[in-house]
Amino acid sequence: MRGSWLALFILACGPTPGHNGNGSGDDDGSGSGSGTPDAGDTYFDAAGNDIDASCGAQMQQIGVVSLGDPPDLLVVLDRSGSMADAPPVFPPVFDTKWNIMKNALTQIATQKDMNIKFGLLEFPSDQNCAADAMAEVPIMLNAHPAIGNYFASRSPGGNTPAHIGLGSALTYFQSLPVNMAGRYVLFATDGLPNCLNGDPNTASDMATVAAVTALYNAGIPTYVLGFGTFGLNTGVLNDAAQAGGKAKSGTTKFYEANNAQDLNNALQAIAGGIIVPSCTFQLQSAPPDPMNVTVSINGTPVPRSPSHTNGWDYYPDAMTNVSFIYGCPGPVLQ
Repeated sequence: MRGSWLALFILACGPTPGHNGNGSGDDDGSGSGSGTPDAGDTYFDAAGNDIDASCGAQMQQIGVVSLGDPPDLLVVLDRSGSMADAPPVFPPVFDTKWNIMKNALTQIATQKDMNIKFGLLEFPSDQNCAADAMAEVPIMLNAHPAIGNYFASRSPGGNTPAHIGLGSALTYFQSLPVNMAGRYVLFATDGLPNCLNGDPNTASDMATVAAVTALYNAGIPTYVLGFGTFGLNTGVLNDAAQAGGKAKSGTTKFYEANNAQDLNNALQAIAGGIIVPSCTFQLQSAPPDPMNVTVSINGTPVPRSPSHTNGWDYYPDAMTNVSFIYGCPGPVLQ
């Protein structure tokens, strides 16, 4: 486990000193009058009640929190010949799906590869219907240079043996110690799977869903990403997303992207879903005004996040609990 620790503090008092309510003065003349809280300032709750007696009473060090080990994310990437095409969108994009995918994966790995252990396994590994049982980029921290080197030496070609690539992913994971922080697959493809029994003219929909199911049964959920699949019959991707345990709500169960921005958004959402659980700490008592609470990490205020994406918030059913959504395991504050 990494030796990463954060000291957390909670100050249950209001940010607005002074009777005039704008933070510009003091009521008793003993404060600074600068709008910065000090020992002479008076604090009020939302109803205008003086809460000086409570201000700072709960300024407590929560303690140190281990950020834990980052989870594994193996990208099972479609390298088929169709990735050399531009995505079928309007207005037209004058770049290949391969180049767009290269840029997006390298970017997300560069941003997150100290929070997530990335790896990459391609299919096909030849120009037809094979897939190696070992990853082209092993799962590791700081993987973005290796991912960049992979794309520098590879180009699209061959068919779409997705079921073989996903089966190879399971074989690869079985060769590694189990990461208790989580193991995930990102299945990224631009088309429909084929190569059943080595025949590129035979669809492998059922075999693909079965391979995702096998991963899920081994404790490895799968995110399904369809890139440039616009207009295709993507029922198999919906089925795979549901089998992988990471289906989206709505009609389209997989993450669908048909341009660079869609792809970046999808990868950010997937990465965020892996590294954003919450840590919960109980206060000694409820603050006098729930709106007047400051949470700091090493002296730096942390914003409140009612959407539970990046910050802190109360649990809705208990005012004595504060949830710090900064990442356990893996930090998410940037």
